[in-house]
Amino acid sequence: MLLALILAFLVTFIAYWMSSNDCDHRATPSNPMKAITHCQYGGPDVLKVEEVEKPVPNDNQVLVRVRAASVNPLDLTIRGPWLIRPMLGLRKPKDTRLGVDYAGTVEAVGKNVTQFKPGDEAFGGKNGAIAEYVCALADRAVVLKPANVTFEQAAAVPVAAITALQGLRDKGKIQGRRGHLRCPNREVIRRRRDRSM
Repeated sequence: MLLALILAFLVTFIAYWMSSNDCDHRATPSNPMKAITHCQYGGPDVLKVEEVEKPVPNDNQVLVRVRAASVNPLDLTIRGPWLIRPMLGLRKPKDTRLGVDYAGTVEAVGKNVTQFKPGDEAFGGKNGAIAEYVCALADRAVVLKPANVTFEQAAAVPVAAITALQGLRDKGKIQGRRGHLRCPNREVIRRRRDRSM
């Protein structure tokens, strides 16, 4: 038992001191863009606007010029709560970019992408969204923005919408196919509504 505890301590100690990120040895970007980064855990004072390499879309991605991005509870990882550090990096964050929700204009598409074209207005969720550009998989992390929704409104939707969907589907037991939700207890809800009138 003592040997197991000592071994666990050594593994944790080594993992802690070996966890790092690319902040100490970043090359000067050849095609720069600005992004918000954090190379260590802490408060807002650890955030920096830095020049990083502009992403290039692969065959199945779109490159979106970000017009709006939102901040949500996922971005609290800059504080590095100890309980989730094994996933994020023990000593320093593995992913140094912030933001998930974004909205913007498609600038380029990969050769296999057929549902988007340059100039399309889109929104979605992708790590590192608080930047000038983001690359996202065309079949999962981005959708066309409705014309009657502003970029700011669209950028506030992705994480909140997924959270609401999970609550309705997983906790509320509302079922349905993609794009349609069906409530199995519709009759119960109707009776409760009728009683309250």
